[in-house]
Amino acid sequence: MRRVLLTVHKFFPEHKAGTEVLTLKVAQGLLARGYEVLVVTANPPDIEARHPSADDSKDYVYEGVNVHSIEEGLRLKGYTFKHEYYHAAIKEHFDGLLATFKPDLVHIFHAQNLTSAVIDSSEQAGVPIVSSLTDFWFVCPVVQLKRPDGALCRGPSPGALNCLTCYTPELIPPAGQLVEAIGKKLPALANSISSLPPPLEAVCAKALQIGYSTFKLSAAIQATVQRPEVLRRAANKSKAIMVPTGLMRDIFVENGIDAKLLHHVPFGLDTSDLLEHQIKTDSKDLRIGFIGTIFEHKGLDLLIKAFQKFAPETPAVLRIYGDINQFPEYGQKIKELVNVNPGNIELCGTFPNAELGRIFENIDVLVVPSRWYENTPLVIQSALATKTPVVATNLGGMSELIKHETNGLLFDLNDYESLHIQLKRLVDDRQLLRRFTENIPPERTIEAMIDDIEAVYEKVLRSDGGPNSESESTARPVGGIITSL
Repeated sequence: MRRVLLTVHKFFPEHKAGTEVLTLKVAQGLLARGYEVLVVTANPPDIEARHPSADDSKDYVYEGVNVHSIEEGLRLKGYTFKHEYYHAAIKEHFDGLLATFKPDLVHIFHAQNLTSAVIDSSEQAGVPIVSSLTDFWFVCPVVQLKRPDGALCRGPSPGALNCLTCYTPELIPPAGQLVEAIGKKLPALANSISSLPPPLEAVCAKALQIGYSTFKLSAAIQATVQRPEVLRRAANKSKAIMVPTGLMRDIFVENGIDAKLLHHVPFGLDTSDLLEHQIKTDSKDLRIGFIGTIFEHKGLDLLIKAFQKFAPETPAVLRIYGDINQFPEYGQKIKELVNVNPGNIELCGTFPNAELGRIFENIDVLVVPSRWYENTPLVIQSALATKTPVVATNLGGMSELIKHETNGLLFDLNDYESLHIQLKRLVDDRQLLRRFTENIPPERTIEAMIDDIEAVYEKVLRSDGGPNSESESTARPVGGIITSL
């Protein structure tokens, strides 16, 4: 029986985004094929991530998968800026996991929160490493290759100078959070500040932040400048790196990842609960849907503004699915934006994943208005599996799945006027949706993806002197190995 250890930055039940879903489905698929699987993850809060918990780790089982979670008590212990990408205490902890579980292979789905320490630990233990990269953490410390002004980025410039103006300021905590942290160590000082009239309290908190920033700036700059090289070396320790899109391949090669390591393995989808939901319920309105994380980089505000340009009598409805309170500040912005013109906009909240097919039965078109290089959003694949056309931002990753005028429409980045034009076409000509639906082929399954993953495993284990010896027959070819894109 092969043993595979999967790492991911966050996991169920507290965290439920696309990478978590993909990791879960692959883990369950491997279990079904006879592997012994352990998922190693972290459990940071979505906001206020500098707040530690008491525990170092915990073990549990989620939907049949054994999970080991590194908790905030360990992740934030003695935290420094460099711990964002390398954490010696996590390495020591991971050393123990490897010694206990004894995996044949470590499969990195994400290393954020666990850091590149898990890669060093695996290499030193002689356990081969493969990676399935789902975003740009190895290249970009803010993950999304998006600068504060909304401009897109292709990675660190020489000396990481562009990161110094983008990422380094994020290392300094907000004034209120800093006062709260100080209060735990110096309660008398914190009480003195909080007892001041509000204007003076704000001035003192800001002064503390400026002082902290001045004291810590040198360490923050050093961590930022050193990060690209540390993670470039770490990524290149993999025996194989699986990427879902040509965009991701290009960006990683541009940033020093060895092209020979890269394999094109598109994401697969568990379609078992979706295929029976390909017929839409009747509606006189065009039902426009948004499903996902309600946060700035997902661009929901753009969709709302585009929709609100329709006249009140337009036969269209916008249904928004997601947790409006997960990121309270942005959630409040969305509530206020909806209230400007709430007609035909429905905030539908969240739903169990098993209900996804039913949701798509009642959506005529899905909109993905993301502001960053999404790779292969599983929500797009889910839409296509239910024969639901998609309108998406014209950016690599999304535009590799959605072909303009074929299975959906594309609009210009950050341009709600451009999005409105595309939505108006669908309102005015419902035959467009019918044509797009007819052009949607069957969606790639999670089983096909695991076939390719297994072929990469076999290739790596043979070349690494693993249990699949040279005398065995040649493994299946990897259907998606990149030779050129």
